[in-house]
Amino acid sequence: MKSFLEWELSLSEKIEDVNKRLHESIYTEEDALLRMAKYTLEAGGKRFRPLLTIIAYRIASGKDYHDILDLAAGYELIHTASLIHDDIIDKSDLRRGRETLHVKDGIDNAIVVGDYLFAKAYELGSRYGAVVSKIMADASSRLAEGQILEAENLGNLELTEETYLRIISRKTAFFFAACAEGAAVAANCDVLLRKSLTDFAYNLGMAFQVTDDILDIVGNEAVLGKPVLVDIKHSAITLPIIYALKNSQENKRIMLEQSLKGKVQDGDFDLKAYFLETGSIDYSFRMARGYITRAVDALKNTGTSPDIDLLMELALIVIERIEELA
Repeated sequence: MKSFLEWELSLSEKIEDVNKRLHESIYTEEDALLRMAKYTLEAGGKRFRPLLTIIAYRIASGKDYHDILDLAAGYELIHTASLIHDDIIDKSDLRRGRETLHVKDGIDNAIVVGDYLFAKAYELGSRYGAVVSKIMADASSRLAEGQILEAENLGNLELTEETYLRIISRKTAFFFAACAEGAAVAANCDVLLRKSLTDFAYNLGMAFQVTDDILDIVGNEAVLGKPVLVDIKHSAITLPIIYALKNSQENKRIMLEQSLKGKVQDGDFDLKAYFLETGSIDYSFRMARGYITRAVDALKNTGTSPDIDLLMELALIVIERIEELA
């Protein structure tokens, strides 16, 4: 079983090409805008979405992946732009170990850079025709819907599992699906293969977000490269929190509620132990694993190829991140 790093290294040439295309696509003669756009891109990232786009295109067409690099870069620009805006909303000081753009260059400039990256992304996507452009635009619209729905429910202790799943489907899963579907349409593949790839990516996205929410509670900051317990500090209600609120003793539930309201100091309440005791981590992991099962099932009629194997490995890696906690 490969680790994500090993999986990523096997695709290093493609990542280098994506990074090159990203930097080409953001060029502007306005030096300040170019500097800030470069700063954001150079913060790094797994390039998860463009790699998904590239692999889906290879499966759907069998053609050289360079033909889909513009679309792959476009999806990454949308993701990057959304992170800039997320950091402003969340008042985050750090992103991938560096100052966030709005801290470094001011909120006004960060908003403009985010808008610029969105514009460049849609220009790249338009090169593949109206259908692909609509898929990309619809995914961005869903992303905005998810952000608003999440913001409206910050601190909502009555949030249902159904609404939580609706939030993450819009924030993450539909965007993953759009990466695969846009690539499939650009490849002009048959309807069944397009659906298989789209369904795989959607379910992968759901699993990815649930595991991210688990890791925010039980993950290791040094391994993750980012802080943990961010959701609780921002009063974001995730699946483990929903389950824990419903399945814990009253005194500990009250402590969790107080933590979500920012009324409990760090160290006063062992949140990691609490979530493990309630079974919320196991429950959330089972749900994530269910989505991975559906993702893998979506590919069962697509035949075999090295690229299919890459998607299968990716699905297993998403779960492997927390399997030792199950």
